[in-house]
Parts: sequence; structure tokens; C-alpha cells
Amino acid sequence: MNKKGIIAVVVIIILVILGFTMWGGSNETSVNNPGGTDSETLPEITKEELAPTTKDTTNQSLLGRLKSASVSATESGNRVTLVNGTAKFSEGEVKGTITLGDIVVQKDIEGTIYDLAPMSVSTTGSGNFQYVVLFEEKGSAISDKSYALIGDRVKITGIRADVVSGANGKPQMVVTVSYLGHDQGEALSSAPSVPMTKILIVTDGTFSTLL
Repeated sequence: MNKKGIIAVVVIIILVILGFTMWGGSNETSVNNPGGTDSETLPEITKEELAPTTKDTTNQSLLGRLKSASVSATESGNRVTLVNGTAKFSEGEVKGTITLGDIVVQKDIEGTIYDLAPMSVSTTGSGNFQYVVLFEEKGSAISDKSYALIGDRVKITGIRADVVSGANGKPQMVVTVSYLGHDQGEALSSAPSVPMTKILIVTDGTFSTLL
């Protein structure tokens, strides 16, 4: 599937979610058969199957394992090990704190287990940068593979991951990140309240931004 194909998949997912929200989310859909009197009932689809993972639906056991992972603290590669989901770092005059978020999503792609979780990086300045981190599991070891910046002083509220076929036939992961941000021109010091979405593609263990 090429990029247009991936976009089409994402649009369909979004439209279905909106449909459930606007029309009440009936669990069954009947389609009339032209030329006949019977109707065909489509397979049941629930809101829960389409909804993103939030802090209320997160696997707490898996999240607990990630809270002791080693992560990259700076672009120069300075690393720290999380203790109960947090760690402090220092590089030159820059000091800050890393905090793992309260959401985690797990996907299996051809036997490779990936975990997705939000992470915040705050420094001595006013910035509080929110990322989504891609972790890979190998046995009992967990390693960070890629980072995607979502925004400064935003709040990530949900993550959804879907596996699709790429242009070369290899599976790719489409990651939909729901978050609260700011209107254009709004002060970043105000609490984020505007619902926003960022869509990422994971190919061979690396993020790229689609929308």
C-alpha cells in the first residue's frame, strides 16, 4: 500500500469513529439486498474496537515494565534509566526531567513486539515537550527505537495503532495520536484545550510523520 492508500485507511477509520460518535454507535448494521426482501446483518463492530487507548484502558502491567526502561534524554544521545517512570538529566547548562506518560499500546508485527507510549521532557526553561516513543521488546529486554515529537505544552489523551500493508508488501504501523493543543496565536502558557490529531507511520522500527 502506498502513502495514498495508507491515508485512505486512516480516513476510513476516522469516519467510522465519527459515525459512532454522531449516531450513537449501534452495534449492528443492516444492509438491504436490492431485489430482495431480506436484509443482511454485517459483523458487529463496537466503539471499543475503534477507540484509541487512553489512560483508563491502558495495560498497567505493561506500563509498569516500561517505567524502568532506558531512554534518550537529549539529541546528543545522553541516556538515562527511568525509575518508576521518571528520571532527571543534565547536559552542560541544560537540566531537565523525563516522565513517561500513562498510556501504552502494544502491537505485534511479524513476530516483533512494539510498544508505544507518551513521554514528556521538561527543562529549566518553560518548554514541556511531548513525544511518543516506540519501544521494541526482545525477550525480557525493552529498547527505545524511535521518537516522534507531538508538541510543546500539549496533552496526549490517546494512542491508536493499526497494522497495514506497505507499498512493498511489508507491514507498516499507522499510529494515530489524539492530543489537546492550542489555537493559533493562543499563549502556550494557557492550558491546552483544542482537540488535535497527529498521524505517524512506523516502518522498520522508525517513525515518519504522515499528517
